Amino acid sequence: MSLLLLLSLTVGAAPHPTIPGWTAGTPAEGTAEAIAPISPVVLSLPAEIAKKITGPTALFYFSPTCPHCWAVMPEVNALASEGALAWLGVAVGSSKPADLATFKADHSPRFDIVIDTGRSFSQAVAARSTPSVYVARPAPEGAAPEPGLPITEGGIPVEITQAFTPFARGQGALLKLRSHPDTPFADFSGYQGDRVCGTCHTQELRSWALTHHALAYHTLYDRDRAQDLKCVGCHVTGMDAPGGFQVGDHGSPLAGVTCEACHGPSGPHDGVNDAALGTCVGCHDAEHSVRFTTDKGLPHIDHFAAQELSDAEMQSRFSALLTGEAERPLLAFEDGETVGAKACQSCHRAEHRWWRKTQHHTAMGRLAPGEDEGPNCIRCHSTPQRYGTALGKAKTVADFRVDEGVGCESCHGGGAAHVAAPTKENIVGLGDSCPECVIEAICRQCHTPAWDPGWELKPALEAIAHE
Repeated sequence: MSLLLLLSLTVGAAPHPTIPGWTAGTPAEGTAEAIAPISPVVLSLPAEIAKKITGPTALFYFSPTCPHCWAVMPEVNALASEGALAWLGVAVGSSKPADLATFKADHSPRFDIVIDTGRSFSQAVAARSTPSVYVARPAPEGAAPEPGLPITEGGIPVEITQAFTPFARGQGALLKLRSHPDTPFADFSGYQGDRVCGTCHTQELRSWALTHHALAYHTLYDRDRAQDLKCVGCHVTGMDAPGGFQVGDHGSPLAGVTCEACHGPSGPHDGVNDAALGTCVGCHDAEHSVRFTTDKGLPHIDHFAAQELSDAEMQSRFSALLTGEAERPLLAFEDGETVGAKACQSCHRAEHRWWRKTQHHTAMGRLAPGEDEGPNCIRCHSTPQRYGTALGKAKTVADFRVDEGVGCESCHGGGAAHVAAPTKENIVGLGDSCPECVIEAICRQCHTPAWDPGWELKPALEAIAHE
């Protein structure tokens, strides 16, 4: 089996609906670049550092006061303990002895550290940020730095074979993958994180970035719910699993619903091919979704949705996600006719009386002259005649119940089947267990930051308390 085929997707043999000629088995777009051996670059490094490089060695360039450097230390220590590479820490030239002592006490580095006195190391490697990792080895006899590169006074030539500038959490797996490209997944075990997956699967990563999955953790952090155990598990990857997300680790490469949330730890590259479709209902259950089915959700997990988008189009869509203005197709109610608020009154008299006192009931009356002549404004000031093509697709005034404003079915879905045979299964109940997940999202389809910038969930719920 070829290496490129080994690196490819392995989820069946069906052609992709949006890419002519694509079938499972086609190598991921970034594969060749991710594992291609690079031409070693010969640099002149300070003698005190170069003499310590007797074989393949990872040079960890860091600042003892840098929070990003602190964050990667558990991963760096784990890599150093594996012994595949020797490790050497190179602290920035401005490091103070007291700061370095504190760093050692707090992070227990499992390697020696030298200080870049005179900043000759940082100049030689053109260091721009901390932390960075450079994989080096002794240069062949007679080798000299390439023309144009700085020559360190008294320096010794070494070869740089890999460089991670900066070195971010999760990139340790890439370092190991590139260390033996003929067997790239030899070290794959457990969760790797989206940075690793995206190195080969570049198209898929760009497309994932345009989904609500990508910002799932952000929605919790933005609402100060990132410590709420009732919520976190479905907004991250692998919580409570070995090597999975840990509560409170905001910088984790597993924050968000990433590739491995569906494809399992390491995806199929550890020899286990998890059935991705079976994972959806673990979070998209009846309590937290609006009539979810995999048939409803799958079309919106297009791994190649960004294939034809320009950078400007990507930015526009990502901005819509951040501002809450992106479409939420999983909130679509089931196909069905609406019957109007009067039909709900026979069983829900108290709720109907309450509704008639709200601004929802009088929403049509708040439209300015001319705004009630087309669907653009009416769609958020009235109730649709039916669901099934999504509220945003209604095209004419006749598609809406303009006589009742925002009626019961604007929030609970079409009621024709429920009126015919009332059960909890054929109407959307909208309980109070997780308002951020469902109720707020439904409200936000109209109460967007652009149209209602002062809207907040809690007072809005109090105003529509059905009491």
